[in-house]
Amino acid sequence: MITVRNHLVKNELVENIKTSKIEQKNSFFSKRELSDIHLVSEKMRVVDKDIYIVLMPQKDTLYMNQDFNNKNKFWVHYKKYEILKFTAPVGYIIKN
Repeated sequence: MITVRNHLVKNELVENIKTSKIEQKNSFFSKRELSDIHLVSEKMRVVDKDIYIVLMPQKDTLYMNQDFNNKNKFWVHYKKYEILKFTAPVGYIIKN
């Protein structure tokens, strides 16, 4: 059931990324990088720092955490469907 939810959330998020203006502070992710979300069920270890990105005009927020072992891997969370910060991420992206 969680996999189905993640696919639906990922599809909605990717569509919103493609049609939105992206506002970022202290990060430089392209729409292409943000849209290439990989769904996984592996356990994540992250660096304790959040990167926030706002999708305009709907003001949806996503935040990412850098992976502890792979500095080019970022775990993506979509605030629209998150109740607690401890909710599992949608998936991850790779920063080129």
